[in-house]
Amino acid sequence: MEITIKISKEQFDMAIPAAKEAKGTVFGKLESKINAAIVDIGEDILGDVGIQFVNNNPESVATRAVKFLASVDVFLKEMRGLDLVLTGTGFGVVSTNDTAPASKIRVDALDGELRVKWLRFHDELLKQCFKLEGWYHQGLVIIDTLFCFFEFLKQYAGYQAPISKDWELMRGPILKADSMLREKISDEFMDELIMQMATNSLTDKNRGIVHQVRRIIGVSILDKTETAYEYFRRLMNTLEGDLEAFPTYMNSQAYEANHFKPYENRQEDSAFHFVG
Repeated sequence: MEITIKISKEQFDMAIPAAKEAKGTVFGKLESKINAAIVDIGEDILGDVGIQFVNNNPESVATRAVKFLASVDVFLKEMRGLDLVLTGTGFGVVSTNDTAPASKIRVDALDGELRVKWLRFHDELLKQCFKLEGWYHQGLVIIDTLFCFFEFLKQYAGYQAPISKDWELMRGPILKADSMLREKISDEFMDELIMQMATNSLTDKNRGIVHQVRRIIGVSILDKTETAYEYFRRLMNTLEGDLEAFPTYMNSQAYEANHFKPYENRQEDSAFHFVG
């Protein structure tokens, strides 16, 4: 399915205020590449279900997120080759007597700011996709853990002002912590939680489990072993205390392994070594 939405200068200016200038020189240089990036987002994230939705809902939050994500993505790739100069309102392209070349420090700062903005737009687009019936099959190739949003670094790991490098560096530790949890509560149950999250259909009790899992991953990636153990103990007590509410876990091999001998919560157990 072909995506038909296009970016406008006004939307580009909203996505990247620093590139706003009256002549539209920056937008003119990037418009075709942004529209090509929109097509890529359609293929990589939206899939047919998402493409149909944004085509039919041009004013939706999802459509806005697609255009903003494409704008930031292209500007990040191209801005160092645009001969940027400082203007009264931000950055421009054409130098005059009233402007000065943009310093590397300013350009680097803008780069860092936009990388964070890209991650936030990406988070927003995924959240909107979660609401679309049938989108989950596309999400299977995108989402591999419940700790899937950049904002979780602040919410669950205590980062006050996370940057894109933090997210990049934590991807490995996040997947490692996720893998350890899968060993204890099963791949099947974790995949069920991801499916419900990505279809906006979490049950009340599973929503609580998702929150506990994210807390465990958040402290694990910071090597806070004792805190991870305590959160994990609470998670297991929640599951074991209401097994009928969590049949996927109860019927899993992980459950059988946990009950091969009397269940014990031991901090010294190697399974609790949630390290980054």
